[in-house]
Order: sequence, then C-alpha cells, then structure tokens
Amino acid sequence: MQIKVEGLKYTYSPKTPFEKVALDDISFTINEGDTIGIIGSTGSGKSTLCQHFNALIRISHGKIFVGDMELHSKKLDLGVLRKTVGMLFQYPEYQLFADTVKDDVEFGPLNFGMPKEEVGELAKYALELTGLDFDAVKDKSPFELSGGQKRRAAIAGVIASRPEILVLDEPTAGLDPQGKKEILDLVKKLKESYVKTVIMISHNMDEIAEYCNRVIVLNDSKLIYDTTPRELFSNPEKLKETGLEVPHVVAISSMLKEGGIDLGETPLTKEEFISLLTRRLKCEK
Repeated sequence: MQIKVEGLKYTYSPKTPFEKVALDDISFTINEGDTIGIIGSTGSGKSTLCQHFNALIRISHGKIFVGDMELHSKKLDLGVLRKTVGMLFQYPEYQLFADTVKDDVEFGPLNFGMPKEEVGELAKYALELTGLDFDAVKDKSPFELSGGQKRRAAIAGVIASRPEILVLDEPTAGLDPQGKKEILDLVKKLKESYVKTVIMISHNMDEIAEYCNRVIVLNDSKLIYDTTPRELFSNPEKLKETGLEVPHVVAISSMLKEGGIDLGETPLTKEEFISLLTRRLKCEK
C-alpha cells in the first residue's frame, strides 16, 4: 500500500502571534515495502508530518493518499485508516492504560470491531511476537512490567490490529544500547512477518543507516532530501545545515581517510566497516 503526499502544508496557531509553520509544501511517495527514516533537527516537522498519516492531525492544505484512501476527504473512514496505519508514539509505554496487559492489547482490535472470538488470539499472537510470555503477563497490570516489557506490550497493542503500515516516533528513546537493539530487531521481525511498510522518526543516525532503505530529511519545515542512507551519509556536507551528525562508522571512516586510509566506500554498519577495513589492510600487506 503506497502513501502519496502532495503539497502538504501545516501551520500551528494560524493568524495568531504564535503562528508557526510546521510543514511547507511537502511532497513525496512512500512505496509498499519501504523502511523509511524521517530525520531532522528538533522542530523540523517530523512528528507533525507523521501524525498526518493516520489523521491524528487533519489536513488543512494539500493531499495525502494511503492506498485508495483520501485523507483530505471529509468522507474518510477514520476506523479503517487507523487500523491500516498503526502509530507508536515516543515513549509508547505511556500509551498503556488498562487494568491488565491482555485488556490493553485487546483494546485496539475490539475498538476496530474485530470479532471477540478472534481478539484473544490476536492479543496472544502480538504479545508472543514481541517476545513476551502471554501466560506470564496477560493478567498483570501493565504498570507492573519492567521498562522494556512495557514498551513491548505497547508495541503489541498497536500490532494486534495487524496494521499494514507502522509509524514509529523515536522507538528507542530512553533505552540502553541492548534495549535499543532488541526493539529495532523486533521492528525488523515485524517487517518480515506482516507489517508491509515501516516509517521511523529518529535522531539516531546509526539506526537510520542500519535499518532504513530510504531517508527523508526535513529542515525548518521543508523537505530538503529524499534519498538512500548511503547516498546521504556519503556526503556529510549535506547534513551540516540540519545540525545532524553522520553515523559513527561514517565519522570514523572519514577520519581514517584523512589519515591516508581510504576504505573505498562509505560503510553504514559496524559489520561493513570491519569488512572494508580488513580488506583494506590485507591489500597493504
């Protein structure tokens, strides 16, 4: 299912002293199967853009198509859209609210009118897919879980409705390195199972480089780049105006190049970096 954005504009508090242009004439297409990163400095419009995808923010100027749904139409069926486009906010554990984990995960499917006899199986499947033991956590209060478990339960609550598109706003915020890797590996697993398209906001360029096949860069409410991670990070000058840094392996390989060790291409992951460096050192022997 394709997402097409045409001339999207959005202004907070228009015609007041607090007027702020958040999105200025944004146009691009997300193809089914993309894992796309949306990056930019704080206040560049990333979250505002993504909240348009399931109509948490309604369109004031421009058009968005999600498959054959017209998000700018007054006849838009919000239930169908929000079942199709799952949204996970920053610190998703704050989305938990029910008395038990099972009730929390079942809320979405029930709210979307799925048959009750199916909802229990969907909740069980979603929790186990996120790595939680259904029998061990189903009757617990979500607030009894550890931080990592809460985030997994929140993810389960979104994916239980089987969205085709998953939007993640800073999915690893506040986690330690191991927790970050576990959540990103989970997202990759979801993509391989039934979520067709992933849209991920992140300030972590290492995550964007490793997990995304495309990257959109916003700066001061405008879309300035729509390209691949390798193309973007191979030209660090492009990021200077945004205040963003390149991934760590890109920075290290640039330092090596300045010191006379040219790896020949830009690595995006530590595995690529090690492989290129090993090959380069072997050539010198």
